[in-house]
Amino acid sequence: MQWKPDNLTLFYLFITLITPCLLGGAFAGIATLIITRKNNFFMEIFRLLIGAIGGYEGLVIFLISNLKHKSPNEILKAIIHHHQNLPGFFILSISSIFGAIGASIAIFLMRKVFRWRS
Repeated sequence: MQWKPDNLTLFYLFITLITPCLLGGAFAGIATLIITRKNNFFMEIFRLLIGAIGGYEGLVIFLISNLKHKSPNEILKAIIHHHQNLPGFFILSISSIFGAIGASIAIFLMRKVFRWRS
């Protein structure tokens, strides 16, 4: 028997997998905005790269938060497992892309809406 989800189930699955990536990228983007003061092209690329890494880390945190046994030993095993065995090019690229998008949105909001000068 093959799983055939409806559109609403696919939408919920998409939101569930993308939200941690956007949040991880946003936190990483804000952190790099706070830490670095320069504003040139290379620093913007660095911020997006850190946002992409933050996107994958947000996905890892989401997967760890859904563990059944949350002992410190199991959490450490899950962190090591997720960083040694990459999930595949598709999941890694999607989480990185949405992490960079989350970082760029957060940086834009910090600069334009909150008048952050860096």
